[in-house]
Amino acid sequence: MSIRRRQNRLESCPDRRDIQSSAAGVELRREFIRFCQNTTIRGLPRIVKSDSRRIRTLWLVSVLALFVSCLLCLTFLVNQFLEYDVMHPPRVLKDASSPFPSLTICNMRPLSTPGKDLLSQLGWKNPRQFSRSVEGLTRHLYYSNESTKHIYYSFSGSFGLAAFLESLPKNDSLNLGHRLQDFVLDCRAVIRNGSARNQFFCSPDYGPGRADVSAGTFHAFRHASFLNCFTLDIAESLRNDTTLVEMSVYLDNEWGPDNFECVDCYLQDINTQLSGAILTIHDGDTFPDVNHDAVHLKSGSLTEVKIKNVLNVQKRPPYGRCSADTLKSLDLFARRYKYSEGACRQATIQRDIRDTCGCQAAEYPQIGDPDKVRFCTGLPEFLPANACSDGDSDLAVCRAALERAHRFIKCKQAVISKYFKDVVDSCTLPCSFYSYQTERSTSDWPTKSWQLQLLQSSGFGRLRRRKEMAVYDRAIRLAKAGDEMGAYTLLRNVSLLERNLLSIQLIRPNFDLHKVAEKEVLSLTSFLSQVGGLFSIFIGLTMISVVELIDFCIHCYGVCAMRRGRHRDSGNNTAQSEASGTAAGTDLAGTADDNLLEELPKPVWEKNDGV
Repeated sequence: MSIRRRQNRLESCPDRRDIQSSAAGVELRREFIRFCQNTTIRGLPRIVKSDSRRIRTLWLVSVLALFVSCLLCLTFLVNQFLEYDVMHPPRVLKDASSPFPSLTICNMRPLSTPGKDLLSQLGWKNPRQFSRSVEGLTRHLYYSNESTKHIYYSFSGSFGLAAFLESLPKNDSLNLGHRLQDFVLDCRAVIRNGSARNQFFCSPDYGPGRADVSAGTFHAFRHASFLNCFTLDIAESLRNDTTLVEMSVYLDNEWGPDNFECVDCYLQDINTQLSGAILTIHDGDTFPDVNHDAVHLKSGSLTEVKIKNVLNVQKRPPYGRCSADTLKSLDLFARRYKYSEGACRQATIQRDIRDTCGCQAAEYPQIGDPDKVRFCTGLPEFLPANACSDGDSDLAVCRAALERAHRFIKCKQAVISKYFKDVVDSCTLPCSFYSYQTERSTSDWPTKSWQLQLLQSSGFGRLRRRKEMAVYDRAIRLAKAGDEMGAYTLLRNVSLLERNLLSIQLIRPNFDLHKVAEKEVLSLTSFLSQVGGLFSIFIGLTMISVVELIDFCIHCYGVCAMRRGRHRDSGNNTAQSEASGTAAGTDLAGTADDNLLEELPKPVWEKNDGV
């Protein structure tokens, strides 16, 4: 009976492995409670030390709510950090070195008087006649054949000056526009030399024609709407000391029997119906964005433009778009320009049009050899005065030209549509570049009482040789002869100079540099600081708390390692007990199991909960 009771007791006794596992769990629980009692994390000690269930529940709910709130705020903070927003705080650097900008000027009336005469001599249509001819034939195709209606819709927006210029030979198109010295009558620059101010001619095209008394150079390029535009680049060695550029412009807006009709005006484009000039101010040696950055200048006025130099410093991704690997220069119009994002976008679109369609667009700067690629809307077949009209027998040739241009236009439109808002991923911003803010003021110029003296000055004297200035030449001779009343009567109703002259003063009033550098709205340092503040405010988590967590993990690892050691010892003891006698083994096992159960640690939490 005694042996049977011992066997039943042995069978009902838990396995040694289960006892060791239970002991390890109790030990881990003890370590966790000890951690909660002694941690600096707010609220946890009060949960385990409270005698009342209600108080304990209150603290538990409060701590959980604070943890959840902390995680929500942390989520918002991480999302804000990952947006990589930047701000642009300005700074003003007094008497800092910065370059004077380049300026580009264009006449809003693209064709000069000699250019109009040249069209007549060559037997070519003027721009409006050319557009009417193209429009007339496309309208004929629209009504005569159902299959050719698409041509009319494609050309409905292509009747402007750009299509006319694309149809001209390259050299002839430049000859139709204004020449530099006929357009810009006089140009001077003021250079600071210590406390002195020295005056230079803008380029060797003026004054004695020597480079040593010139501040820079002019160069021309062809614009799709204004034909010849002229850019003045101040010499790089003089840019930091240039304070003023002043130029006088003659618009050549003659109006008389020979020029009664505006041959380069279009009903659909109101900008072609204006007179005056447009001015673009841009960083030195860069290609100007005339279409977007130009300002209009009124004829018969003096326009003062005060500039403010701004140095823009951009950040690299993920905060900004700048790249240190941007190109240094771009080859446009057979000339090397300094890199700019806008010029890169236009050149990339032009290159894509050339590669995809096999033609080039006048709206974008020319790249490579322009003579090897034809223009997309070039229609030289329509250029002769009597070509492609109702009485022309070669309408088939003109129709084939329209079909060819139609294919090019569709292809060009498909290419341009890929660049939404002219955004080109390969054209990044330079990490540092200059921009210029302007303030303008306008006054009437020249006053009528000064016009005769002005025409007798060295810079404006050659105007007297123009045929439309004959009335002023007669008035000058009358004034010199003492007949001032006769000169006054002669010029009383004449306003030719007011309609054609304008003056521009580009002024740098001081040498202050406005530096605008991109700065992170939430930098990594600020992000970590705010994260630490969140943890500290909501749950009191500090770096000491992190050390406490590490200490807790080390103790838990020690408990688990001790459990694995006891498991190996238990396996060895089991093998030895099986080799010994059953009765003795049973007594030893029962005694050992009783001792092990007695050594199990009691839970720390054994207090009666108060009500």
